[in-house]
Amino acid sequence: MTSLKLLAAATAVALMAGPAAAVTVKNTSSAEVTVGVDWGSKEKIETIPAGESVSFDCKEGCGVTGPWGFSWMASGKDEITTDGTALVTVMDGKSPER
Repeated sequence: MTSLKLLAAATAVALMAGPAAAVTVKNTSSAEVTVGVDWGSKEKIETIPAGESVSFDCKEGCGVTGPWGFSWMASGKDEITTDGTALVTVMDGKSPER
């Protein structure tokens, strides 16, 4: 019986620790940012308050889209940091004026 109690306690601790393969998105800006998480068969929108972070299970890989202008393929214990500004500039095909 003692073995069962020990196993139950260990299982409870493991469940409280959270997902082992959690991807974290940190918002370093002074405003909230919104990111999308895509697992292929389901999607979720996460709003991250200023200076906060959010973690989600992504052990088999997922796409993370956000204010930086592209989708990042994440997995495992990846950590993504954003200040809310785009990292990709969309060009209209015209040369810059000189």
